[in-house]
Amino acid sequence: MEDVRRVCETSLYPCVRIRTPKAKGSGTVLFMEPAPDELGLFDAYVLTNHHVIDDLVTVDKKWNSVLKKDAQTETLGHPEVDRFQYNYMSRMVGATSVQADIVAWDKDEDMALLRVRSDISNWIPAKLLPEEDINKLAAFMQVWNVGCGLGGPPAITAGYLSAFGVDIDDKDYMLVTAPSIFGSSGGATFLQDGGWYIGIPARISLIPMGWSADIITHLGFSITLARIYAFLREQYFSFIIDPETTSAKCAEARKRARDWDLRQRRELDEDDYPVPTVDQWEAPKK
Repeated sequence: MEDVRRVCETSLYPCVRIRTPKAKGSGTVLFMEPAPDELGLFDAYVLTNHHVIDDLVTVDKKWNSVLKKDAQTETLGHPEVDRFQYNYMSRMVGATSVQADIVAWDKDEDMALLRVRSDISNWIPAKLLPEEDINKLAAFMQVWNVGCGLGGPPAITAGYLSAFGVDIDDKDYMLVTAPSIFGSSGGATFLQDGGWYIGIPARISLIPMGWSADIITHLGFSITLARIYAFLREQYFSFIIDPETTSAKCAEARKRARDWDLRQRRELDEDDYPVPTVDQWEAPKK
């Protein structure tokens, strides 16, 4: 019974459902902390696929009165995140819906990070496999896929890591034999041994058959953990994976990067120039 409780805590409770006006998908809680700027509230960070929240992301060209020219402007909607409640460890008895902010996204990487700010203090984050252990992952390791298939409550399927280095649209994926279906996107691939989070179910196999296509649910592709680590660093959310930094420090880094970017655009009026890293607190000298 304790083994079942452990699996629920590591692989079931971090799973949430994500809803937009046009889609339903899944997400995984990666981090939770007291809100650094609002007493009594808590911030939970949820990772999902970009294609789950794509209809809430709009980038248009609009006149910028500071730059005195048309500039790309981002408009972000607010997805609903459903957090599930359970009795007897795993019997789903309800869900609480909370509005989220889209705080980072990358369409090419097919990843988006959401922040849920609420008075709920017991979000349960997944355990990310340590970065130094990524290359220890191997075929025949047993895994769970956990996601809200077809928009329902979390479904758990079992399988194996099958292949690595699968290139789809010039991006690296793992082939996983734990079945997935529409709605599972944005969920999680966990190692059964230890409950470590190692990837995001993002694609499923299709075989064209005349005018239709057969879905091969047991041959799916998960975004690799190496890409997840890189995404969180590139988006200045490294506090999620690095206990030596903080959300406040990363927020300051994002602000400095945006301010520096605006200065460069005003002074140089060009698009190609180096962008400071998360640790470069002062803009490079020209």
